[in-house]
Amino acid sequence: MHPYAILGGVILLIGTHAGAFAYGQHVEQGDQAQQKLDQALAYAGEIVARQGAVDQLSAALETARTAQRPKDRIITREVIRYAQLPADRRCELDGAWRLLHDAAATGQPADTARLAAGSAPPVADAAALDTVAGNYEQCREYIDQVSGWQAWWKLVSQTAD
Repeated sequence: MHPYAILGGVILLIGTHAGAFAYGQHVEQGDQAQQKLDQALAYAGEIVARQGAVDQLSAALETARTAQRPKDRIITREVIRYAQLPADRRCELDGAWRLLHDAAATGQPADTARLAAGSAPPVADAAALDTVAGNYEQCREYIDQVSGWQAWWKLVSQTAD
């Protein structure tokens, strides 16, 4: 065999192996790119699903708040109606009651010196009812908010796994 033919055959063999290697690298890179694209699409689908679940949760919480508002108005209306009762059916609460109520509402201990001295002015029963009703209304709102955050966290932590 002629040496140039052998050299040509070797060059042809090297060329085909190099071409096959380059084609394999290209295919592998294409597979990696496809995997990354599939992963990105899966993440995007998960984000859309989570956002949909959060939107449903938000709508449910807003529906619950909307349903509670008429009840709160009824309670406020009843307090106003109570305030219009004749004076003989009403009372005045001792100032110590207001101090103790304020302590309970703020979470701070009552000033025992003011309690003992009775230095706090008395409070009208209707004003006390109005304050207590407002405090409970606000408390229910906070409970709903905390419940909503807990439901959101439960939803997010379940879908994150």
